[in-house]
Amino acid sequence: MKPYRIHLFVCLGKRCLAKGSEEILEELKGRIKAAGLKDVKVSRSGCLSVCKETDIEGEYAPIIVVYPEGVWYRNVVRADLDDIIEMHVRKGIVVERLLHYRLKP
Repeated sequence: MKPYRIHLFVCLGKRCLAKGSEEILEELKGRIKAAGLKDVKVSRSGCLSVCKETDIEGEYAPIIVVYPEGVWYRNVVRADLDDIIEMHVRKGIVVERLLHYRLKP
């Protein structure tokens, strides 16, 4: 098996779960599969500790991290998945309105 071109991790920490991250995970998996993107992997993640950066619990939840680019998206809702798939996964363009953090090349 070849390595995946892109690997998306959806946080399933308690704050992200409270804001629907499990539904986002399942929807994202289904959309990636339906699109025939066999070089893209979607996985669950434990708490990524992003919410601990603020005094407001869950302010940034749910979180999706995209590797190998090291792009972190925050406040993702199901309606954002189309943009993440079309712009980031297919075209390599970061969805700026959702961007929390990006590793510098």
